[in-house]
Amino acid sequence: MKLRTAIVFSFAALMGASLIGAGSAAANPPAPGNVQVDGNGCPIPPRGLDGKPLPPPAGPDGRPLPPPSDYNGNPCPRPQ
Repeated sequence: MKLRTAIVFSFAALMGASLIGAGSAAANPPAPGNVQVDGNGCPIPPRGLDGKPLPPPAGPDGRPLPPPSDYNGNPCPRPQ
């Protein structure tokens, strides 16, 4: 009986420690990647080797993602 109690307590301690670690990791999500923005808050689109803007990234359904918005919530202009 004492062995079973010791196993239950040690298991509970391990699970509690992992929940504390997971909680602190979720509270501090990693910072987003290095995104450069212009004066209005629109991200500067990445360019390929030929200097032309890369196509917009595809979403989970395969369609292009909508354009990002600036600091005021307006859609950013398409890259030239």
